[in-house]
Amino acid sequence: MKKLISIIFSILILIFSINLSKAVVSEPIIQATLSVSPASIAPGNEGYVQLVLKNSGSDVATGIKISQISYDKSIVPSGSWVGDLSPLAPGDSAIYLFKFKVSENASPGLYTLTFYIEYSADSTTKTIRQNTIVSVQSVSALEVVSMSPNSLKAGEKVEMKFVIANKGNSPVNNVIFTWSSPGNFILPIGSGNRVLIPSIEGNSNYEIKTEVSVSPSASPGIYPLNILIQYTDKTGMNQTISSVAGIEISGETDFDVSMEEMTTNSLTLAIANTGAYTAYSVIVKIPQQSSLRVLGSSTSILGNLNAGDYTIATFQVSLANFTNIPSQTRENITRNITSERNLLVEISYTDALGIRRSVQKEVTLIPGALAGTARTLLTQRSQEGILTSGIIYIVIGVVGIICIIAFLKLRKRFQRKKE
Repeated sequence: MKKLISIIFSILILIFSINLSKAVVSEPIIQATLSVSPASIAPGNEGYVQLVLKNSGSDVATGIKISQISYDKSIVPSGSWVGDLSPLAPGDSAIYLFKFKVSENASPGLYTLTFYIEYSADSTTKTIRQNTIVSVQSVSALEVVSMSPNSLKAGEKVEMKFVIANKGNSPVNNVIFTWSSPGNFILPIGSGNRVLIPSIEGNSNYEIKTEVSVSPSASPGIYPLNILIQYTDKTGMNQTISSVAGIEISGETDFDVSMEEMTTNSLTLAIANTGAYTAYSVIVKIPQQSSLRVLGSSTSILGNLNAGDYTIATFQVSLANFTNIPSQTRENITRNITSERNLLVEISYTDALGIRRSVQKEVTLIPGALAGTARTLLTQRSQEGILTSGIIYIVIGVVGIICIIAFLKLRKRFQRKKE
């Protein structure tokens, strides 16, 4: 009898265990995860909340819905987030995205979003409460408002200036300004390309000056200059702003002009290309000026002139008008003409970028050459004067002789008639 009771008791325990196991296993278990993208949002911008639901139980979860949302007024949902969601079978998961916008007037800080999620388990309703954080950053206050110069020449050293503006109302701290050029065609001199700025007050500018050198081998064109600004905003969060500025390596070149030779009626100039690039279609012109008078053409076409090469240009010129010499002594004339003079020369050319350019150079006319030219001109005029005077005297003498001969002949004829 005892044995029978023991068997019956064991059977009852087994049945109860099976039913209890079924009751435990056959229950849906919903797990919820929330995340915000992007991690930090500026006022006026949009973001997304991602809700991930997973049924880790062994029964289908039904009646799933978002029953309530709790959020600050600075977070503005797009549409209604409250509503029914799809059932979830055991082991399944579902992802839902909810769009929102941060108010234009939102202050920097952390804002909490709370989701209340309900689902049915057997005949009961269970509620999950899940939180997430929306990080609102300060408005991107820093901006590079100017960079000068925006055009550089190959091989030159120059001071570059960057102006950073804090357009926000709050100060920013621990600012790190970094610039770089691909290929290192521009490099800093005496310092690095990284500048540390302790603080920039709101609505103010900060000026950065740095000495740079341009590579002599840099080809003409537009190059990118990468700029990176890192700083700490009012909330203590680290912010990064990256931008690209364009900077030109111009195709300009330079010239040196000197006097090669000067005679009584010609001037020869030596023109050298002292820059880094070839000058195309070079034309040299002597503009109208008081120091020199061009008799023939005032322009000379030289063609192309490679970097480091030179050529000559000759002009027919006159220092002064010697047709009528004023009543001055020769010494005064020579002194006036041979005082040092600067001649203005204009050079036009097409640079390596195809841009037509023009430069003006001053050439000092050497006083020694001017003196020789002046003396030569004065001597010529004196000789011309002497020659003219001699011819006059000869003519007067010939006329006088003719008159004397005629007088003698007439006298002799009168004497014969009287006899």
